[in-house]
Amino acid sequence: KHDAAKAQESFQSNSAAVAATVAQSIQQQADLVSGAGTYFAGNSNTTSAEFEAWARHVHALARFPQIERMGLAAIVRTPDVHAYETQIGRSAAQPLRVDPAGSRSFYCFTLSEITRSPAQPLQAGRDYCGRTHALLIARDTGKTSYQATAVHSVPALRIQTPVYMGDAVPRTQADRIAAFAGWVRETVVPGVMLRQALQAHGAGNSSISFHNGATSARFSVGKTSKKNGQSRTTDLPGGWTVTSYAPAASTSILDDPGSLALVAAGFVLSLLVGALIFVLGTPRLGRGEARSRPRGSGGGGDRPKTQGGDGKAEELYDTLTGLPNRALAYDRTERVLARAGRESGLLAGALIVDIDWFKDFNEKLGQEAGDQLLRIVSERLQTVVRSHDTVGRLGGDRFLILVEVAARGARLDSLARRITEALHKPVALDDFGPSFFMTASIGVAFGRYETPDELVRDAQLALQASKSAGKDRYTMFNANMRSLIEDRAVLEAELNAALAEHQFFLVYQPVLNLATQKVVGLEALLRWMHPKRGVLTPAEFLPVAEDTGLIVPIGRWALEEATHRGAAWDVAGSPLEIAVSVSPNQFNRDGFATDVLRALQQSGIRTELLTLEIAEPTIMADLADATRRLDEMKRLGVKLAIDEFGNGYAYRSDLQRMPLDYLKVDRSSLAASDDEDYRSWLLEAILVFGRDLSLTVVAKGVETYEQMIALRDGGCPLAQGFFLGKPMPAEAVEGLLRVAPQGAVATPPPLAADVATVAAPPASVAPNTTPPTGPTAAPVDASSSPSDPLA
Repeated sequence: KHDAAKAQESFQSNSAAVAATVAQSIQQQADLVSGAGTYFAGNSNTTSAEFEAWARHVHALARFPQIERMGLAAIVRTPDVHAYETQIGRSAAQPLRVDPAGSRSFYCFTLSEITRSPAQPLQAGRDYCGRTHALLIARDTGKTSYQATAVHSVPALRIQTPVYMGDAVPRTQADRIAAFAGWVRETVVPGVMLRQALQAHGAGNSSISFHNGATSARFSVGKTSKKNGQSRTTDLPGGWTVTSYAPAASTSILDDPGSLALVAAGFVLSLLVGALIFVLGTPRLGRGEARSRPRGSGGGGDRPKTQGGDGKAEELYDTLTGLPNRALAYDRTERVLARAGRESGLLAGALIVDIDWFKDFNEKLGQEAGDQLLRIVSERLQTVVRSHDTVGRLGGDRFLILVEVAARGARLDSLARRITEALHKPVALDDFGPSFFMTASIGVAFGRYETPDELVRDAQLALQASKSAGKDRYTMFNANMRSLIEDRAVLEAELNAALAEHQFFLVYQPVLNLATQKVVGLEALLRWMHPKRGVLTPAEFLPVAEDTGLIVPIGRWALEEATHRGAAWDVAGSPLEIAVSVSPNQFNRDGFATDVLRALQQSGIRTELLTLEIAEPTIMADLADATRRLDEMKRLGVKLAIDEFGNGYAYRSDLQRMPLDYLKVDRSSLAASDDEDYRSWLLEAILVFGRDLSLTVVAKGVETYEQMIALRDGGCPLAQGFFLGKPMPAEAVEGLLRVAPQGAVATPPPLAADVATVAAPPASVAPNTTPPTGPTAAPVDASSSPSDPLA
């Protein structure tokens, strides 16, 4: 049984190690794609030869044997086809043949490509957009697309990642189209990646599965049957799953001949040893010749503690890497600043190097591997600096490089590039499998500073900019960074104060039944009565709240406030559904169900009167996890709505599994531009989609009479927007309820427009503020836009 337990423990350990290695390979491959995207965004007219040179520089095919081919693709409009032929080196004797054939306004062609099979040249003329809409969907959503394929009859995966100018995915679809550069296209054989992980850890049989939206694929190595055996499944980020298999561990000695032989040999040996002790030991004891040994004598006592070297000197150096620690590095920084202050031709410079993804690496492979990596980084950094420069360790995976530079024409770009190149070299750790690729983010600052804290602070601000821009790069400090960080810090502090001082309040926008023109519900929308800036909309503060985690307590307060109001209106005889938007951080937090349950219990609202709205992109980020969380919400009895429908390309099969009640569609998803109205064919398709899944469609952003009539005639049941009623404070809603007949709340547009001009909170919510009224009131914008992600 002990051996069986050890075998099972070994299997579990090997399985976890295989999964960690695969996860690391996937992340490193994602980093490579990010680097290729950065290269493409800065070299949109790259040639095949230039891209091949870049790929050789980063050792793309050597470091990633799972990549069969990798290339850059872009949209080529019909007038630019001739320029495309010139760019890829086609001559007049080699006319371009478009596949599939046909004349179109634009094509999606490959610009450059590397491949593991020399016999497969650049597939010039193949129009990928003419074959599938996957690339255009990826461009519009900013999300990578996946497609199962095969390489020499071996299962593979085709991955297509959109690239945008500016190294960041724009927030809106229009901005994404405007900033679009092209796609990084890969063909990957995950089985190769899995086989490497198995060889590294001495494991046997495993499979790796991938599921993302409608794409599912499975790649196996060895026999992967669960019958009469044991298995372990590990879910990895991005839709990947690794499952390891092994034979069942036997718990019986009779099943193992080796164990039987070992037991027999042990029994015989025990008899012999016992006899020997009896023969040798008994006579001496009998004659009294044995003497007792004092305790602690020989090697068993405590050894005296010694301390070699200068203890104060040891306190100035990092024990792991041998580099100067923070205290010594700051001391040397003071000396450099003093010299720069005395000599006009010198400036002090600092580079802070931070290893990307080090926390994940340390958690997956352990502290020993992390320590090895830190020592390797310290050695490489010392090889690229001058002898009189200082490399120190600030702590964790963060290093400080201190340099002196000439004031005239001072630049530290070349040093930053040398550091990046040194860290890009493959890393091989003892006993931790194959080599891997490492990247780092670097912040650079130089100039005349009074204190080390000021110099290091500016380098850290530049480092934050590098991290935010996508990692694996260096950024030079500029004064704007300081002001942005300071403004952000002020806003963070003000958000904390706003929670404590009850500066937040809710406004409510009516949802109308278009057939009866009656209000059937309200959407609760968050506002902030800032003591100096007046009423702020979510777009002005929610990004900071999301980044800092303050969105969780803010969202919790909004949920509790909305349910208390809804319960009070229900008791007064006006039962209206209250819709509350849920932010991604709230929805993905394990404690969110508890927050909802608490709000329901404390307010006493009937569960069917509360609707939680979750944006489609939030749900599509992880369908399996989202479905589980939605089921958890549904068990509480509340209703569920998918918001911003049409922006996440959800499939029917995806939504069919989810316990949804509403589809909320904004006009931006149904109109070709801001100046156009709803496209009837698209509206009709969504209404059919909703009816097919028994979901009620709610149209948002209704701003004109013509739009309302088009929706009503098209069969859309519910709608909201400025024309039907602007967001209004709770007191205005109560006034509206008092004048309406019992059981049916009518909302004539003029009345809704009049009461919504006041955007201030009730006096009980913000007693120390004076609500703006009349023409000077701060405008309350339409809640039906995606800029209002939280109620």
